[in-house]
Amino acid sequence: MKKNIDRIILFIFALSFTFNAIFPVKAFAIDMNFYRANDILYYDPTCVSSVGGDGTLVGSDNAEKILRFLVGKGLTLIQAAGILGNWYEESKLDPSVIQSGGSGGADFKPTSEDGFGIAQWSYYTRQDKMYAYHQETGRPMNDLSFQLDWFWKEFTEDYAGGVVTLKEQTTVEGAAVDFHQKYESSSDTASEIQERVDKGVEYYEQFKSTIQDGSESSSGGSASAKCDGESENVNGEFVFYNQNDAEWKDVALGSASLTIGSGGCGPTSMAMIITALTGKKVTPVETAKFATDNGLIDGNNGSFFSLTEKLATEYGLKATKLSNDAAAISEALKRGSMIHLSGSGSNPWTQGGHFLAIRGITAEGKWLIADSYNLDNNKIEWDPSDILSGVGSNIWEVSK
Repeated sequence: MKKNIDRIILFIFALSFTFNAIFPVKAFAIDMNFYRANDILYYDPTCVSSVGGDGTLVGSDNAEKILRFLVGKGLTLIQAAGILGNWYEESKLDPSVIQSGGSGGADFKPTSEDGFGIAQWSYYTRQDKMYAYHQETGRPMNDLSFQLDWFWKEFTEDYAGGVVTLKEQTTVEGAAVDFHQKYESSSDTASEIQERVDKGVEYYEQFKSTIQDGSESSSGGSASAKCDGESENVNGEFVFYNQNDAEWKDVALGSASLTIGSGGCGPTSMAMIITALTGKKVTPVETAKFATDNGLIDGNNGSFFSLTEKLATEYGLKATKLSNDAAAISEALKRGSMIHLSGSGSNPWTQGGHFLAIRGITAEGKWLIADSYNLDNNKIEWDPSDILSGVGSNIWEVSK
């Protein structure tokens, strides 16, 4: 019983062969359309498909989501507020609004000289490129995350000079005027431009105490597809690992009878967190080896609770113990941290015990998880109570 204080037992029903007879391990049917539509990188040993960011934006409203996205791209809050002031005057921050009236849907194709979206893209060449990006990624045209990813792609590729001059601005007024000149280029009067400045200043004052320069965004930029066995994690995108992937499911974990597939949820979920936060691919094979070599695996049972802190430290991350409190965990997620925890019981937990990660939070306060065993759980927006009902004290905030 003493060991249970410092570990989670990954239950093997009676003998391992009995467990497998009753609950046979099988290949999961992966709905790749879901992963593509939601801009999730899914690791497969033969090919990685990646399109855009992970689709998750942090914030209580569109203004906060946009600011956090822009600051996460390396802009200061002052510079981001200058952009936001412009976009408020363009669209009131509504990604579906059409200049001539009405709203555009998921597959809406803008028409020339009729602005659409948060930036009111109007000229046909820009609209055509945006629509092509929508077709390429399969993401909704009227989705805020899609439009932000498209903006950053267009801004850094087609308006790179504007990026340079914007990053030189040290006042909201300078940022708002510069962004209007270099990117929006509308024929506003001096008083209308001042309205953009004033709105930017208003947003800056509203968020200056809660959004810090250099803080991370949970939505990433675009990445490329690779089919050479290597996965990429670019600008905060999330890579999912399946502990029963053929690449590593039979790799020994701590003992000859325990493998990553049968008991490696701890190292596998930590591999996902480490990959996401460091931007460097770290596979379950690597985390499992570290866990085995450093005595973090308890015989045939699974991972000690100390696995989280030890692995985080090894990869230059910080692990902080949290209480079983939904509000505290949500605040950590809003800071750009991820959560590593274990529990038992009903889905997403198992009766014998399971580790998983909480990778993000929605605007409605629901949690997004990274489950290495039941991959369908990664499609669900979870109510915090459904996650915490099976959790004891083993909850860690992992951060840079």
